Amino acid sequence: MKNKPIIIHSRDACEDTMEILKEFHKNPHPQVVIHCFSYSPEIGREYIKMGFYIGVGGVVTFTNGKKLQQTVAETPIEKILLETDCPYLSPVPFRGKRNNSANLKYVVDKIAEIKGLTADEVIRITEENARRFYGISC
Repeated sequence: MKNKPIIIHSRDACEDTMEILKEFHKNPHPQVVIHCFSYSPEIGREYIKMGFYIGVGGVVTFTNGKKLQQTVAETPIEKILLETDCPYLSPVPFRGKRNNSANLKYVVDKIAEIKGLTADEVIRITEENARRFYGISC
């Protein structure tokens, strides 16, 4: 194993993904992020127990994004990574349009609102998270 970060994209495969990752978790492993997290807060808690990160993008701003909003509320900020999923899943107010990294501001603002933090705190902490996850030093 090369000890590189692993990005898991799981869609409509919650049980299968959890089963595979529980088995995988028994062995030493590099950092793991559940990209574009879309499952329940209960599943999020399980992934956090395994030491994984939760990838949060534009869906957190959607009115029907309640599961993700609750997951963000319950997840330690140190385990959240910001994502765009470009060109998809643009945050409100750009929902339905091509996404890009300039739209992360809206994701940051929503996470700040949920967590009771400032946008600057969310940016600082999630940048530290990304540096740690990808092994990037200043």
